[in-house]
Amino acid sequence: MSAEQLAEVAEDPTPAEAAEELDVEVEPEPVVDPIGCSASLVLTVRGTGEPSSRQLLSPVAKKIASDRKGEVERVDLDYPADGNIKESATVGVRMLVDTLNQQADLCPEQQTVLLGYSQGALVVGEALQEPEGRLIGETVGVVDERASERISAIVLYADPRFVGSDPFGEGDYSPEVSGLLARAEGSLDDYATRAKSFCVADDFICQSQRSLNEEGHVAYYSNGMQQDGAAFVLSVLPKAPNESKNGSTR
Repeated sequence: MSAEQLAEVAEDPTPAEAAEELDVEVEPEPVVDPIGCSASLVLTVRGTGEPSSRQLLSPVAKKIASDRKGEVERVDLDYPADGNIKESATVGVRMLVDTLNQQADLCPEQQTVLLGYSQGALVVGEALQEPEGRLIGETVGVVDERASERISAIVLYADPRFVGSDPFGEGDYSPEVSGLLARAEGSLDDYATRAKSFCVADDFICQSQRSLNEEGHVAYYSNGMQQDGAAFVLSVLPKAPNESKNGSTR
């Protein structure tokens, strides 16, 4: 993802073609297939150009699943994740909203973990806030209350809509600086205690720099924040009932 690609989102008011095709009023049926009813569902939403496997979020999801053996289903959201951010992310937001709502209906006891990097973090944040606050996916529906309540943890990396003053930020970023497409302060307050948004000071995406140096944007692969994200999820994700015996836990 580049600063130029994000600038196009902010500066071009033309709605994405997908916004009309995936308008929930026009196409009310889910555009995704159901997923099995595991105790916990970990959804990864990858960054621009990343493969479904061996992406930044893979080790995070793997650590969560390893610690909770037999409890976790790992699924990568199969959205385009390409450089046409407006179109790609619109598809992603619709797919994520439908996945969350459908799973809440089919698997009411299932807990959900959302992991997003770069464009994927944008998709997660847009899906979770009200349509009027979105830059992308205004027409594609909202996460209903039951689905929202089942979201146990949210971990974002390099969010283009990062807000430096939000209380769930993590990293050496400046609180006075926000992302290139910063959302309104407080837009994700309902999820504040369940979220961590990782941002490093030299990441041009979440710290509004027009620099061509991409080192900061990929620093999350090696700076320990993958492990920090997994540790946060494991600290807040409820264990399946059979994990506790006689009041003790692992």
